[in-house]
Amino acid sequence: MSDGTVATCVLVVLALMASPALGAADVGAVTEAMQQPGRHHLDIDVGAADQRSSVPVSVLVGDREGPTLLVLAGVHGSEYAPIVAGQRLANTLDPAELAGRVLIVHVANMPAFLGRAIYVNPADGKNLNRVFPGDPHGSLSERIAALLTDQLYPLADAVLDMHSGDGNEDLNPRWVGFYERAGEPSVIARSRAMAHAFGFRHIVAFQWELADRSKAIWAGSAAIALGIPAIDVEAGGKNIVDEEAVAAIEEGVRRTLSHLKMSTAVFPAVENQVVIRQRSWIAAPEAGTWIALKAAGQQVAKGELLGYLTDWHGRRRFEARAPAAGLLLLILTAPPVRQGETLAIVAQID
Repeated sequence: MSDGTVATCVLVVLALMASPALGAADVGAVTEAMQQPGRHHLDIDVGAADQRSSVPVSVLVGDREGPTLLVLAGVHGSEYAPIVAGQRLANTLDPAELAGRVLIVHVANMPAFLGRAIYVNPADGKNLNRVFPGDPHGSLSERIAALLTDQLYPLADAVLDMHSGDGNEDLNPRWVGFYERAGEPSVIARSRAMAHAFGFRHIVAFQWELADRSKAIWAGSAAIALGIPAIDVEAGGKNIVDEEAVAAIEEGVRRTLSHLKMSTAVFPAVENQVVIRQRSWIAAPEAGTWIALKAAGQQVAKGELLGYLTDWHGRRRFEARAPAAGLLLLILTAPPVRQGETLAIVAQID
């Protein structure tokens, strides 16, 4: 590729990052669409003059009254399985068979998606999943978080916050998480029921407590802080469209619709679901080159070597060893690592 072609591609991406989609709307258009049975596709304008983006949303409205489910994808731009699953669901779910409404946010973080960026929004260098509940007058990531928290979440009776391993992460097995110690008892109970109903075998019971709304920095926790039942979904990763993960997410959303009595579809019960309450993180003590020696989904022994970190000259600086025996839920796959980034997560299963 020539230098001129590269420059042109960069300019195109920057233009797409800076401008809303053609025909962009505001949240008022979403609420209006929610009153009209059928399938609606909208693009919500968000941001200020110097940092603008659009958030594509599909609204599916059934012929019968029922709850509203919000399905959120693309908070991280390189988490492809949930994005693709949401796009497929938007065009395969039949509104005529629904009771209630399904709002699908396809790509919350469009600059990161177009920029093929992991973790952060290249427009402002912030991790969207660390700035909730957001700030309507802040940077682009903060404005997107505020759009979701202040304008879209209040339209919903339940939220599915869908993720995968990021572009540099191997995640296995897929799992669903809920906040076991945050929110009102009824919100915890409804979230727990949704987590089991989604149909994945592994369920993570988050142990974080949310003292106040400002502490709800993650997309799912921001919904809990508003009193809306929510679960996190994790399936896929490694910068690919994992068809098995996509299919599992699609089925999980359909199972959730059935659980919420928004659909008459019937699914078999999931046997032997496993609840995980304790996880251990290994963080990089410094920047360097990471070499992974294990794959996610493997059982590891306490002290087992999972990988190592070298300096820029290839000299080994840190060995990442399992802090406890358990299931390797996630491990970084790409060599570049900044100080403090997560290298691996080990789950201890009751």
